[in-house]
This record gives sequence, structure tokens and C-alpha cells, in this order.
Amino acid sequence: VLNYARETVLQPGEGYRQRVRWWSALALLGSLASSPAAAAATLRSRAATTEADNETDVDDIGRRTVLDLMNDESAAGMDVIPGSDIGELAGDANNHRRRLLDMAKAADALQGEADHKLQKLIVIVKDLLREGYNPIVFCRFIPTVDYVTEALREATRGVEVAGVTGLLPPSEREERVTQLSKAPKRILVCTDCLSEGINLQMGFDAVIHYDLSWNPTRHEQREGRVDRYGQPSPRIKVVTYYGIDNQIDG
Repeated sequence: VLNYARETVLQPGEGYRQRVRWWSALALLGSLASSPAAAAATLRSRAATTEADNETDVDDIGRRTVLDLMNDESAAGMDVIPGSDIGELAGDANNHRRRLLDMAKAADALQGEADHKLQKLIVIVKDLLREGYNPIVFCRFIPTVDYVTEALREATRGVEVAGVTGLLPPSEREERVTQLSKAPKRILVCTDCLSEGINLQMGFDAVIHYDLSWNPTRHEQREGRVDRYGQPSPRIKVVTYYGIDNQIDG
């Protein structure tokens, strides 16, 4: 994947096609840093930037989907995978797609026990549960939420685990959070669709940034849903989770 990204270094004055490929490579790196599930889904999907008609629109879509800009009315809808397949814009479209699919298969093989990021998260979550916390795990993409939710259910028997993403209507997100808050022991896994608009302080008292946003303001939004007036716990814990050898997290 890194070799693929290096091939797309953007130079001043580059045209439409190369800009689409540039943003697609960045999107892929972000998805890979999130989870093997997100990486595989991104590799198999058409790049969002291919919908643009000109270089300006390409950059606009790329910035919004990759850099987590805050100029949107809400974070809803921003948790979908950005895609990486640039389709017919690739000079060798068939070879390009074959290469992406091969990388997707490699990403599939990294799921589960081979995913060190996930395995370390399980340890962190279990430690928080033993300390009496009810944590929220914030992820960037919908496939990552589904993937992490299933893994935590398997690893924490007797604990209620629920996932919430932008695929749910706002009313159903709130209802799912309300129901989960009634469980004696609970874990919420979600995207930034819950970083604003829904108060989480009554049911949760710890935040794990499983994926780091490229816009740190989103981290403040996440924590602000928990660390706010009405929080009954005297102490809130925040875990900013990152890889020391991961340039994307850096």
C-alpha cells in the first residue's frame, strides 16, 4: 500500500487524473490505519473523487473525505469509506483494479488475531471495565465500527456491546444509546455521528480514540459528549490510541 501511495506523489500543476489518484491514495492510507475491514472495503470501492468534474472539485471532495474538515453542517454521512478505485481514469484500468483487489485480499487476512491494533484495544477495554468504567470507542469508518463491535462482543462475554454509525437515522441512534445505557456493563462503539448532538454523559465515563482524526477538533467533540455537566462520575478517562510506528497516526 505504501508503494502504491508513493507512486501518486502530487506535483504542482498536476492535472485532474493525477489529483484523483492522489486523494484516493491518501484515503486508502487512512482506511488502512483504521482497520483491515475498512481497508478492504475501501480497496473494493470506487473513489469518491471520481464524481468530480474538475480539479477544484476533486480537491474539495478529497479534503472533506480525507482531512475531516469541519465545514459540514454535521458529521453525519462522513463515516462512509472514501473508496480508492479510480476506475477508467487509470491508464491501465484492468491491472489497476487487479492490484487493488489483491491488496484487499491481503487486508482480509489481517483481520482478527493478526490485527495487533485490535488485540491491544481488547486489552485496554478490559482494563477499563475492571476499573469500573463504561467506555465509548470512537472509530472513523462504518466497517471499522462493525468489525470492532463484533470483536469486543466475542472478547467481553457478559458485557453489552452496541455499534452506532451514520447508517442509522438520528432517532434510532439515540434510542440505541438509551437502551445500552441501561445495561450494568456496557461498551459503545461508534463513529463521529455521535460526536455532536447526543449527550452521552449519563451512560458513559470513558472515551477511547481508536482512530485519530486528521482534524483534532473532532477529538474535543467526542470527549465533550461525555465530559460535560450532568456527568455523575467524578473522573473521566480518555485514551488516545496511536501506533508509534504509524505515520498516519503521527
